[in-house]
Amino acid sequence: MKYNIKLSTVTTYKFGGYCNNFYKISNNDIDLFDEAFSNKEYFILGKGSNVAFSDKDYEGNVINPDFNEISFIKNLGEVKVGSSVFLPDIARFYKDKNLINAEFLIGIPGSVGGAVKMNAGAYGWEFSDILSSIEVYNLVTKKIETLDKDDINFSYRSSSNLENKVIISATLIGTEGDPALIKSRLKENIKYRKDTQPSAIYNAGSVFKNTDQYSAGELIDKAELKGFSIDGVKVSNKHANFFVASKGANSSSLYKLVNHVKEVVDSKFGVSLQKEILFVGKFD
Repeated sequence: MKYNIKLSTVTTYKFGGYCNNFYKISNNDIDLFDEAFSNKEYFILGKGSNVAFSDKDYEGNVINPDFNEISFIKNLGEVKVGSSVFLPDIARFYKDKNLINAEFLIGIPGSVGGAVKMNAGAYGWEFSDILSSIEVYNLVTKKIETLDKDDINFSYRSSSNLENKVIISATLIGTEGDPALIKSRLKENIKYRKDTQPSAIYNAGSVFKNTDQYSAGELIDKAELKGFSIDGVKVSNKHANFFVASKGANSSSLYKLVNHVKEVVDSKFGVSLQKEILFVGKFD
């Protein structure tokens, strides 16, 4: 279905102007892909947890996949999930089925499609560690295709070979495990996030990527930027790689803050932080 919506209603930061071409596409609407991706700039939106739309109206198309199936195929040891499934729901589903190794997903506020694109991870685990294959709609061939994990070329917080492809579903490895260990891991992960990350509603998780060489949060902290703010958006005092917005703040303020922090860290430490958050639309 095609809608006219305010983009602030579909992102965790609650930023964004109007979009007259917002496509919510389910299994019954595959034919809409051709219209949604034709003749305009477009953006594929999952749960909106790492996205900041401009305060100005977005003139392109926003495509919001609505594929929410989740099932365990026991004889194959596989879990089939739609690209729109919320990652913490996968962690809970695995727990209910006594399946192990998805506990790291419990606190990641994104969807399967985003997790594949960004190779989302936490606690030493990455989404590619439990992924077997994905199903995509190829915008060039206009066909549904299957890509094995090795076809996607995963690396830290990134993937490739997904250009002109819309992720429809993923097949995950479903390994049975000790229920007590699964419960213990979940409890530990939930406690760690609660203790170390801000609980404010208006944020989008980590702003900058970490690497093997540095922790973005530690560099921002050492640059004495915790608590620094610009027009209602500030660097969290609890975790410096989380930027928290107050109600009524603007996307342009977040954009200015992100670039300011990036410049300060670069000037102090000679490190060019790479953004994990995506800015979409026109920013001055």
